[in-house]
Amino acid sequence: MPVTNLEAGEWALAAAAAAGAFHAANVFYAGSQWFIHADRRITDAGAVALTFDDGPHPVFTPAVAETLAALNVPAAFFLIGRYVREQPALTRDLAAAGHVLGNHTWDHHRWGVFGSSRYWHEQLARTNDAIAAAAGRPAMLFRPPMGFKTWRQAKALKAMNLRVAAWRLRAFDTLPISAAAIARRIGEQACGGDIITLHDGLEPARRTCSQEQTCRALPEIIKRLRDRGLRFVSLTHGLNLPAAPAIAAPPEAKA
Repeated sequence: MPVTNLEAGEWALAAAAAAGAFHAANVFYAGSQWFIHADRRITDAGAVALTFDDGPHPVFTPAVAETLAALNVPAAFFLIGRYVREQPALTRDLAAAGHVLGNHTWDHHRWGVFGSSRYWHEQLARTNDAIAAAAGRPAMLFRPPMGFKTWRQAKALKAMNLRVAAWRLRAFDTLPISAAAIARRIGEQACGGDIITLHDGLEPARRTCSQEQTCRALPEIIKRLRDRGLRFVSLTHGLNLPAAPAIAAPPEAKA
């Protein structure tokens, strides 16, 4: 039986809808590996890696760092470039404490996912330049805002040799949620090998909010996971990556 124009149109619409759904799922699902490979777990099944997004923040980042130092826990901080420019000393302190510094774009624009390859190269390069200027070494890891990934990012990531780190478990601590709920969620749901995401900063679109609940939850998270026999390792160690090379100081800076 021949296919009518109406039937052909319906099939075309169905195919377009399916293609659009497939594309959207691979852009907006943080666990997708279609456009870009993103690490969600580390290789050590007896450990977890803590990560923090959207800093550095002048209040919440020092509070998180103080808890990590007191409890001898390493972490990775995925930093927004414009905040690094505002807080170079705080960025330097995180690096000096042995924490991993990651690239989280220059301004965490919520519509940046639709940006061009040129846009992404600028976002990543400006942020890595700021991190290198403050801490003496560039980022080796990148975390896309909200975990959204597109093929346009891939070209810039390849050019800058940046590896993408997503997560297996997130705290949802940017929502109205109590410290007890955050600690309970991470403490009960984390498994060995997980990359865990929390927030120590406020992306520009929500700078009037607070991450105080994350700061309060962190000691309990660490206690719960240690009580379950889990260890904490740095993200680069968990991914078997070498340390980022230091940037050579200019001659006048060495004097």
